[in-house]
Amino acid sequence: MPNATSRAGAVLTLLAGMLGAAPACGQSADSLRGQAAAPSPTQLKRENLNKLMRQIPEVNFSDHRLEDVVAFITEITGADIEPYWNDDTRVDGLDKDTLITLSANRISALRLLEMVLDKAGDTNGAFASGNTWQMTDWGTVECGPKEAIAKRQRLEVYSIDDLLWQIPDYDEAPTIDLQSVLQSSQGGGGGQSPFQNDQQQQDLDRRPKDERAQDVIDIVEALVEPETWMSGGGTASIRYFQGSLLVRAPDFVHRQIGGYPWWPASQTTAGVANGRRYVSIGVDTGISTVDNLENQPVTATVGGGGGGDGPGGG
Repeated sequence: MPNATSRAGAVLTLLAGMLGAAPACGQSADSLRGQAAAPSPTQLKRENLNKLMRQIPEVNFSDHRLEDVVAFITEITGADIEPYWNDDTRVDGLDKDTLITLSANRISALRLLEMVLDKAGDTNGAFASGNTWQMTDWGTVECGPKEAIAKRQRLEVYSIDDLLWQIPDYDEAPTIDLQSVLQSSQGGGGGQSPFQNDQQQQDLDRRPKDERAQDVIDIVEALVEPETWMSGGGTASIRYFQGSLLVRAPDFVHRQIGGYPWWPASQTTAGVANGRRYVSIGVDTGISTVDNLENQPVTATVGGGGGGDGPGGG
């Protein structure tokens, strides 16, 4: 007859099997510590954006369903894309059956996704502001109508003290009034200083800092997704407080204000040409455009060295 010790061992073994637990001797604490940690949301964002930088030589869609087009982009890039579809639980999403027709050559997958979302917005009159994409907090690429995905918002703080600082105006040097000097000398001294300037008037002309901050807010609300802000009928808000802007807005708005600090490093290269170092960001410049302006490559030098081969050169 089994004793109490053997019965206890059998019960523990049974529980381990039911709960899917590995035997204690099968995996040590050191081996568990050696396993790779799960990627952070920031790392997932960088990886997904890097996948969408893949260049596509040529693409042609002729009345293809939107769902199939998004599936095609997902398949060729491997990116984790979450379309905000219209279904039984939400009526403000993308219509899977929207037909897409477009042709493009030598563009990134991200630019292709943007073009597809623009086409889908043209055929969906319910969303006058169009469609866009953004990064979720957990690292995926979410795309859909702006009104719908704008529900996901976060708070960011942007320092604007450097934009509010006013340079003193010293365009006029102090002058000497000789007549007042002579009158003062005849009268035994005293009187008004012969040096005159308009510093007092300059102080009066300076506008309060809060007013200058409001100018910055007005510019942001006018140029970055105007319909998303409360002033345009949306839900995003922006406030000035002690030298900083407090902005609560969706990711696609923050992207246009501050950019992504974790832009894929693989898309940035450095080299030396004629003794000068340079940095090149290999992304599709067509992603961001300004009306009536053309994107042009920019060359810059750093370090201030003499371009020699030794330490400190270049």
